Amino acid sequence: KMNKWPAIIGLVFSLNILHQNIYAKYWPIDGLYPGFVLTLSGYQLTGQIGEIMEINGNHSVIFMNDFGTVYNYHPRMIGGFFFKNEAKAYFYESKFDGKYWLFLQLLFREKGVSLYQVPEIRTQWIYENGIAKPFSYPVLAFFLDFSNAGNPIKLTRSTYKKKLIQLIKKRSPGLAAKIGKTGYKFHNLPEIVKEFSQSLLDKEKIIL
Repeated sequence: KMNKWPAIIGLVFSLNILHQNIYAKYWPIDGLYPGFVLTLSGYQLTGQIGEIMEINGNHSVIFMNDFGTVYNYHPRMIGGFFFKNEAKAYFYESKFDGKYWLFLQLLFREKGVSLYQVPEIRTQWIYENGIAKPFSYPVLAFFLDFSNAGNPIKLTRSTYKKKLIQLIKKRSPGLAAKIGKTGYKFHNLPEIVKEFSQSLLDKEKIIL
């Protein structure tokens, strides 16, 4: 007999996101930071940003407005959000990678080139014996987004070299030849993208 719990839990999670205006309450929540939500119309809703959650590959974020009402936003519902903790400021944008809706942290943007990172802090939900449980582990992945070039491209430690060379070799063959060498490894991606963008400053647009 098929265990129906995963489907039921997923349905409840979806309904909670889509109908938060009905179920919103004044909840006591820890770990909130001052910031704002960016609506799809470009307005900023000030309040406090909470935890980024992940279930079935999709993200959501907790937001408490200035009146104390709590919402749980799916990336399709907002343009992004900003918050600042004791260490630094973060800005996340809503993106669809072709399979999942994600909140991606913007690291760098210049001349139509944007580099994102998956959330550093989030709670992932996995199913064990039909029960959803919170689980966290470090996953480092970047997303490279070229203006008007479709969905952002995921770059992992095992895929970044081949994908990055294909993306930049036409416009910057010299830089492409360095990918994978010392100073141009996976953890150097922010510096690599900045160098690539610098080479485009005298160009009007990116031609891939």
